[in-house]
Amino acid sequence: MSDARYWVSAEALDGILDRLATERTLIGPVRRGDDVYFRPVQHAADLCRDYVNALEPPKRWFLPTPERLARYRLPGGQPVDGGDEPRETVFFGIRSCDVAGLAQLTRFFSGETIGRPDVADGPFMARRERTTILSVVCQNPAETCMCVCCKGGPALDAGYDWQLTELSRGWLVEVGSAKGRALAERFATALVPADERQVAEREERIAGVVETFHRHSARRVQSMAAGRMVSQGRLPEAFWAELGERCVECGGCAFVCPTCNCFNVVDAPEAGAGTLPEPDGPEPAVPGGPTAPRAEGMFERLRLRDSCQLAGFVRQYGGSYPRDTCGKRCRTRFFHKLSWQFVARVGTLGCTGCGRCVQVCLGGIGIDVVSQRMTDVLVGAAPAAPAAKGA
Repeated sequence: MSDARYWVSAEALDGILDRLATERTLIGPVRRGDDVYFRPVQHAADLCRDYVNALEPPKRWFLPTPERLARYRLPGGQPVDGGDEPRETVFFGIRSCDVAGLAQLTRFFSGETIGRPDVADGPFMARRERTTILSVVCQNPAETCMCVCCKGGPALDAGYDWQLTELSRGWLVEVGSAKGRALAERFATALVPADERQVAEREERIAGVVETFHRHSARRVQSMAAGRMVSQGRLPEAFWAELGERCVECGGCAFVCPTCNCFNVVDAPEAGAGTLPEPDGPEPAVPGGPTAPRAEGMFERLRLRDSCQLAGFVRQYGGSYPRDTCGKRCRTRFFHKLSWQFVARVGTLGCTGCGRCVQVCLGGIGIDVVSQRMTDVLVGAAPAAPAAKGA
C-alpha cells in the first residue's frame, strides 16, 4: 500500500521529469505514427500522454535481446571485460499490468521464486535496481484489456515507486517504496499533501474504470474455472491438440507478454573477430553447437529471447523433444498462466490482463478465448470454434 499521497500540478510534474532527464535515462511512451513505444526522451514534452499502452512491453529494457553476457578469447577461454554497468533509469508511464509483470520477472530472476537468492540473474537485477518506476493508472482501457480479472490494474497496491493518477486538475502521486520516498523528499517543494477531495476523485475514477469493464467488456480471463481445469488435468488431449492446430508457432504471444521470461543462451564469434572451422562431422544437436573442437578469436555469450511455444526451446542435446507437439507446448504455456500450482509458487496468476496476446495472436487463441473454452468444458457446454483473424 502507498505510505504517502501527494498532489502535483501538471506543470510541476513536467519540471520533475525534465530534471530527471538531465541526470538519468528517462524512458516513457512516445508516439510514432499510429503506434506507441517506450523510448528514451530528453524532455517531458516528448512524452505521449493520450495512449492506452504500448504493444511491446517495457520488459525489453530489462531483458534486451540479444544481450551479451560475456566475452572471451579462444583458445584458452580467457574472459574479457563485457562492458559498462547500466545507467540509472527512470520509467514514466508504465501501466499497472506492466508493473505487475515486472514484479513477476523480478521474483523469477532474483531467485525468490525458488528460494535461491544465490542464483539471482546479475544483469537483470542490476538493471532493475537502477530503475525507478513512475507508473500511471490507466483510465481508458482498450477493448482487449482484462487487468481487472487478474489483479493487474487499473491501479496497484505495490510494485511501483510512484503511482500517478491524472485528475481533473493535476496528478495524485502515491509513494510505494523507499526509492519513491527519497524522490518525494527531493522534490518536496513541488508536492503538496493530497486532500480528501483529491483522494476521493482518484477513488471515483478507478471505480469508474472497473465498473465500465464489468458492464461493457466482452472479454474475460476466466481464472477460477480455467485454473481448476488446467490444475487438475481435466482437459483432454484433444483440447490441447485443437489449440495446437490453431497456433502458428510465431511466438508473438510470449514476446509481447509482460511476464514471459523464456530465453536461450548461445556462444558465437564476435562480429568480425572470431572464426569457426568448417564442419567436419555431423550437424550439431543444438543450434549454434560446435561441430569441431578448434576455434580461435573473440567470442560472445549471448542471451536471446525465446518462447516455450517454439519447438526449438525444448530440444535437448541428442535431438529429443519432451514436448514434441504444438498442443503439448500450448498446455505448458497456459499451465504457467492459470494453474493453481503456478499461483502457489509465485503468488499470483501468470497473466496480468494486458491483452497483448489477444492483439497479436494470428490463430485467435488469446488467453480470453482459451480460458473461456476451458470453462465451457467444465460446465459441459459445446463452444463454437473461434474465428481466426483474417478469416
